[in-house]
Amino acid sequence: MSHPTVPGFVRARSTAGFGLTELMVAMVLGVIVIGAAFAIFQSSQLTYRSHEGLGRIQESARVAFELMSRDIRAAGGSACSNFSVVEGADERAERFRDNAVTGNASSLRVVSGDDTAYRVVNSTSTSVTLHSDDVDEASDVFRVNDYLILCNARKTHIVQATSMSGRTVNFAALPGGYVPTSDQYAPPAAVVLARYRDARWFVQDNGRGGRSLFVARNGGDPEEVAEGVQALALEYLRDGATNYTAAPANWNDVIAVRINMTLQGDDLEGNTIERTMSNVVSMRGRTL
Repeated sequence: MSHPTVPGFVRARSTAGFGLTELMVAMVLGVIVIGAAFAIFQSSQLTYRSHEGLGRIQESARVAFELMSRDIRAAGGSACSNFSVVEGADERAERFRDNAVTGNASSLRVVSGDDTAYRVVNSTSTSVTLHSDDVDEASDVFRVNDYLILCNARKTHIVQATSMSGRTVNFAALPGGYVPTSDQYAPPAAVVLARYRDARWFVQDNGRGGRSLFVARNGGDPEEVAEGVQALALEYLRDGATNYTAAPANWNDVIAVRINMTLQGDDLEGNTIERTMSNVVSMRGRTL
């Protein structure tokens, strides 16, 4: 007996859910996709951590090379002409004149005039007066007992400040009563005064269980420059030579220094990263 068809009524189709097999396959596929995504994420994290540790090493190397290079390039130089003869026979004058770079395979000492020099408007054999446009008081830029480079186009002297008054710096008498602004062979406007710069670079323990690069300036206490520097290997190139050496026979003709630096750091997992980097620096005063 057939059932009458009611107008507007549609018989519902029978529906069925996933079977057990289909559900298991879907779950396995989901686990595989999640596992692959997690592996990629973990790999990216490890790569990031490794690059983070390497980045810290490279930043330390950049700072170390930049500051060391600045001193080496300026070795034996001043604001005056290279033809200005260094007078005097004391240790500082001799080092500035003949041995602006000295050291060994693991440490380096460099002397030069400071980058900033101040114009002299008047002088005697025992004092100089600085230009009013450069300083208000000499004590703003120098200190009593500072070693200074006083030079013009013809002569250079290493003096030690004994006292200051206003813009005037006093020191022991120059040899032969020499007055820098009265030299008939050197223009008075060329007379300048700058700080004598003496820097010693080396690596030592930093007191925190590691090692760092240090610099001691003008005989002062060591200052930490770059953390993680394990070793410093220095080589020197003499004028006319083709090979670098760790022990030059004559420091007076050294024209370049090769710096080999071993740095060590940790990534974010605590794993040790070590790199050795090199940089060659020419002495500006001997290569120009």
